[in-house]
Amino acid sequence: MNSIWQVIRAKLKKVLCWIGPKTLINSALDCHWRQEHPQHNSKDAIHKLSRAEQVTIFRLRTGHNRLRHHLFSRFKIGDGPNCPCGANRQDAQHVLQDCPLLDDARLKYWPEPREMNQKLYGSSLQLGITAEFIYASDLTI
Repeated sequence: MNSIWQVIRAKLKKVLCWIGPKTLINSALDCHWRQEHPQHNSKDAIHKLSRAEQVTIFRLRTGHNRLRHHLFSRFKIGDGPNCPCGANRQDAQHVLQDCPLLDDARLKYWPEPREMNQKLYGSSLQLGITAEFIYASDLTI
């Protein structure tokens, strides 16, 4: 993998006319970042959400959130990873799919069952519904 300075040098050699240094450096940095992150999807529906909704969905996707399982297993905060319903772990999967305490809210937002993948990686409408469900559930994510 080329270092960023090798990319900049290569671009300098190709430049036939004068380009501002800031433009050249930004272009090289962008090129380098794209090489390092080939899995990035610029068309991900998360980009169409509000910032607050993006944060909620991102925290659910990554598991780095304020649900009991993460807080207890990572930081030993709280009494344990258990959900108030009695399940072994309160995580995104449990909250979005299984928790009996949230059955009514789940039916309100998803009258038909939905897969986790749709709830976390679906269209902007589906992601917005997931964020609204979390807000309505009074869970701190």
